[in-house]
Amino acid sequence: MRTIRRHRLLLAGAATIASAIALTSCSSAGSDAPAEDGAISGDILFYDTSGGQVWEELNSTLFADFTADTGVTVTDDYNEAATKFFAAAEAGQVPWSLAFLPTVNDAEKAADEGYLAKIDTSIVPVDKLVEGTYSDYGIEVGTFGMVLTWDDEAYPDEKPSEMADLWDLEKFPGKRCFFNNPQYGWTLEAALLADGVAPDELYPLDVDRALGKLDEIKSDITWWTSGAQSIESFENGSCDIGILWANRAFVAASENGFPASITWNQAGYSNSVWSIPADAPNAAAAQQLLAHVIENTEGQIAFASKVPTPIPASVIGLEPSSFPDDVQQFLPIGDNVTNSIKQDVGYYSENIDAVLDQFNRWLGE
Repeated sequence: MRTIRRHRLLLAGAATIASAIALTSCSSAGSDAPAEDGAISGDILFYDTSGGQVWEELNSTLFADFTADTGVTVTDDYNEAATKFFAAAEAGQVPWSLAFLPTVNDAEKAADEGYLAKIDTSIVPVDKLVEGTYSDYGIEVGTFGMVLTWDDEAYPDEKPSEMADLWDLEKFPGKRCFFNNPQYGWTLEAALLADGVAPDELYPLDVDRALGKLDEIKSDITWWTSGAQSIESFENGSCDIGILWANRAFVAASENGFPASITWNQAGYSNSVWSIPADAPNAAAAQQLLAHVIENTEGQIAFASKVPTPIPASVIGLEPSSFPDDVQQFLPIGDNVTNSIKQDVGYYSENIDAVLDQFNRWLGE
C-alpha cells in the first residue's frame, strides 16, 4: 500500500448522503466490482450505528485518506441499532458494503446467521492487530471505556484509584454519578468490585449482591441518562465523582476545560465491530478499506486524538505514548487497560431483560 496522504476534509451533508444512498440503491453489483487489474471504484455505503462526532472525524481522517488514495467514497447511513441491518440481511436486501455493528455479540450473531462475508486475509493484514481483537468476520473498533472519573479540584490531596472509592464518602465526599442503564454504565460491576468480587468472577453477575451494595450510597447517587448529561452533571456540580464513558471525560477535559481525571483500574470496556455484509454491493472496496485503515497509523492517531475510541481497537505497537499528551490517559489501549475488564456482552445478550427489570424496580423503590 502506498504512503498515506495527509488528511483531506470531505464535504458531507444531508443532500450528499441522500443522493449517495439513491445511487447505491440503483447501482448494480457489477458497477462497483473491481476492474480486471484489481482496481476498485464506486462508493461504500456505511451502516453506521455511532454517527455524530464519530462519523465526522472518520469522514475527515481515515475515510478521507482512503478516498484520496483510491477514489472510492464512503457514504454514511446512520442507524441507531443493528435492528435494520438484521432485517435487511434476513430479506436478502443489503445495500451496505460495510457495517458498524454495536457489539461483538451482534457480529457473532450476524456471522452465525450467514449475514457476513469472511475477511480476506490476503488483503486485510489482521496480523497487525492485537490477537483477540478480530475474527474471521470482522475487526473490533471503537472501544468505549466505563471509567472511574472525578473532579480533580474536588480532591486536591488523595486521588481515587479503585471502584471502592465510590463508596468511601468520608475520604471522597460529594454526590456520585452513575448511568441509569447498567449494561452501558458499569454500575453493577463497579458495585461488585467494590464489594470484593474478583474481576474474573464478575460474570454471571450477582445482581442481588450488587444492588445491596448500591443501597449503601443510593441517596448519594445522581443518575445520568445520556453522554451529554454525564458531563453536565460534573460541570454544574451535581456530582464530584462517578463513572463516565472515557471519551466523554475527554471531551469535558479537552473541549470544556473541566478538570476531569480518570483511572482505568477496574474500569470496564467493550468493543464494536466493522464487518462486511454477505453479498455486499462493493465488497472488494470494503476489503481494501479495512486494509487501508489498519495500515494508516497517521489516520488512526488523527481520529483517536479527537475521539479517543481507537479504530481499529488495538494495533500492535500503537501505545498511548504514540498519541498527543492530552488524549493519552483516555485511550483504552496498551498499558492503560492492563487492569481493566472486558465486559461480557454475551451475558448481557442472554440476560438483559431480567437485569433491567430487576435494576429498574430497585431504582423505583
